[in-house]
Amino acid sequence: MLKRLAIAGLLILGCGAWPQVPGNGSKQHNNAQDKQETANPSKPVVGVDSPHSANNQEHPPEKPTKYPWGELLAPANIPNWFLVVVGAVTGWFVYKTLRAIKKQADLMDKQIALQSSAMRQWVNVVPLGIGIPHTLEIPREITLQFEILNKTDYLVTIKGVEFELIPNIHSIGKFKVDCDFALAPRKSENESAFPFAGKCAVDIGELDGSGKIFIVAGDVKFLDCMDREQVQHFQDLYRGFIDGRLERMRPSSIKSKEDQSEGQNPN
Repeated sequence: MLKRLAIAGLLILGCGAWPQVPGNGSKQHNNAQDKQETANPSKPVVGVDSPHSANNQEHPPEKPTKYPWGELLAPANIPNWFLVVVGAVTGWFVYKTLRAIKKQADLMDKQIALQSSAMRQWVNVVPLGIGIPHTLEIPREITLQFEILNKTDYLVTIKGVEFELIPNIHSIGKFKVDCDFALAPRKSENESAFPFAGKCAVDIGELDGSGKIFIVAGDVKFLDCMDREQVQHFQDLYRGFIDGRLERMRPSSIKSKEDQSEGQNPN
């Protein structure tokens, strides 16, 4: 695109500085001069018997100098060609300058992208436990408690949490929290965290033994250190127990093809 603009500029400058070759204008000027001489009888007419004819033979009229390329290379047109050369050089410098500006802009975009990638931030959703009220109601309403941690090196601002808590296929609880909480980087267990919770009704007996499985899925909205809005999705299986523990279930141990081949060939 820049190259096309430079070429267009050269064509415009070249057309503006193109030498003007004499044409019909000069012919009209000569015709007007002949008419003026005919209308003026006082001017002596040079004929064959006129004394001026000998003088004309001794000093014949000068013939116009012919140039190899005609009027285009005549000395009078040298300034015009100079303008053409100046226009060409100017167009070239404009083209190179625009190329350099575009290259610098692309480099700045790459640097910004690298900086943004290096400062990418995220949050961690951590289960805290289950709150079990002391009632005899069946089913009993319990509270699943979580917190959001900032494990990155820069501040984030939590804007809200929206999630679903599913204790079984017949019961779905939807929860939404709006806030404006500045969450500092957490370097130790005593530093800041953002808590949130959801309630559901379960049979307290389901928390005995191997525990009760819950599905929790949602989105955390936050502003990163560059004031950009981010939305992070989380979805996990959790297991709750009667003693109040709430643990994230880890995926079962599945061996890869390499592990299976090593088991078949112990050597």
